Amino acid sequence: MIGSKLVKRYRAASALWLLLYLSMGSVFASSWQDEPEARQQLHQLGLELALADVHPTLTEWWQQAVAESTASDMADDQLLLGVQSFWRHWSDLSFFDRQHLRTRKADLSFSEADRANLKLAGQLKRRWQLVQGLMPGYANYAQLQQQLTRLLELQDVSWPVLRTTTVRPGERMDVIPQIRERLRMLGDMPNAPEVALPAVPDMDLVLEDTGIPDDTTLSESDFTAPDAHDNGVAVSSSPLASSSQPAASQFIDPQLYDSDLEQGIRRFQQRHGLTVDGVIGPQTFAWLDTSPLKRSQLLMRSMMRTLIGDELPSSYLLVNIPEYHLRLYQNQVMVLESNVIVGRDERKTPVMANKITNVVFNPPWNVPRSIINKDIVPKLYRDPGYIERQGFEVLDGGEVVPRFIWQRRLEEGGGFPYRLRQRPGTGNALGAYKFHLPNSDAIYLHDTPTRGLFGRDSRDLSSGCVRVQGAEQLANWLLQDQLSSSRLAALKANRETRWIRVAEPLPLFMVYWPSWLDADGMPQFRNDIYGFDKAMNSPFGAG
Repeated sequence: MIGSKLVKRYRAASALWLLLYLSMGSVFASSWQDEPEARQQLHQLGLELALADVHPTLTEWWQQAVAESTASDMADDQLLLGVQSFWRHWSDLSFFDRQHLRTRKADLSFSEADRANLKLAGQLKRRWQLVQGLMPGYANYAQLQQQLTRLLELQDVSWPVLRTTTVRPGERMDVIPQIRERLRMLGDMPNAPEVALPAVPDMDLVLEDTGIPDDTTLSESDFTAPDAHDNGVAVSSSPLASSSQPAASQFIDPQLYDSDLEQGIRRFQQRHGLTVDGVIGPQTFAWLDTSPLKRSQLLMRSMMRTLIGDELPSSYLLVNIPEYHLRLYQNQVMVLESNVIVGRDERKTPVMANKITNVVFNPPWNVPRSIINKDIVPKLYRDPGYIERQGFEVLDGGEVVPRFIWQRRLEEGGGFPYRLRQRPGTGNALGAYKFHLPNSDAIYLHDTPTRGLFGRDSRDLSSGCVRVQGAEQLANWLLQDQLSSSRLAALKANRETRWIRVAEPLPLFMVYWPSWLDADGMPQFRNDIYGFDKAMNSPFGAG
């Protein structure tokens, strides 16, 4: 990961270059044109940061370096010094600021030592060493560059809006050929030759045109009736069919939503976190209509966020909020993954770096004041029995408040100044497990009794905490070296609340990555549920 290590390495190299420079005296400086590979890689680094829209000045310097009218050694020098300054700023950012890409106001100034270092590199024709020192630590960096190149090659391709009514397999629509071509360009369908319907024989041909003897009599049985699956195209077995004419089954109706297209749509839906059902509805159309440039920008901004620190611990938990997914790594190997539910937009799950310190078995739920005021109190005016049915206790300090007292106060307009605690049990909102994180926002991970919600595509449903589908497996992993499996099962079965301290607190990173590269190097995309990437400036101007 790029960060303080890169800065230290750069500073050490700078000192060495400066010593060499002072000892050499004046040497004729070469041009960036003499080091084309270094120049090309520098422009690539500038492009990546410009796509991520991390700093307007850096984007401007990249534009000047690559535009034919402004390209020069001075523009390339300025870009390299700017990229160096940017990464120095990045190394000082907190985890929180990196996830939010709070870099647009970064100080991109550079020192005389930076200039001298670059001048010496030019004199020795070793600019590539400076450029190599700025290579970020993205996973699958070569595949990332390939994907960016492929997407940007589509930038000038016409990309009209395809969205129309919902399209289902087996239907015929005018938009189908465009959908098929778009999937091909995005890599979800293999290249295929253009398709066309076969020519239908002209029944008005005179017999001498067919080469059939005059005394030949044609009966109705010489022609086969159209099969419903051939979409009205008759396959003839008569002498009128040329021996070189391919069978109709070899042709594809370009407007038919066939099985090959359905497979491509399913791959596309899987890559975008949608319901994999082959039905082209509003969500699928929305992603089909997302331009290649916007895709490249979303991918690049998320890849920036993956640079979460100089080093990751050997074991840690990663919750990707817009993916609704959790992954547990042990010695850098993933040992558990699970679907999760995160906060809805008005009660966002925050990005954070923290540690799981305790596993709480059969936890009570101390209801946050915001939920009491916004959700529960309005229900009590209509349904005072809601408290008892949900297993809540009304508390004033440490004392339980009888119903007639809190209800009378509520009815008389005195408000509801009490605390609410939900007793452990099958209906408890936290389920059987809570994973405690020391923080002031009362945010933590927990189990849930409403298991059916994990089957949804969009799972931004909670009040900020993270509900974990695989909560029991996570609890067992955290405590496997402390408690036997039978003891763990007994703690869960007993309705008593028990706090168990984790021997080695587990680092937790809640990240915001709406895009990333999968194991095959293909970009994965998810909805930007909290609007982190809502406003993006194009590095190529309007569009």
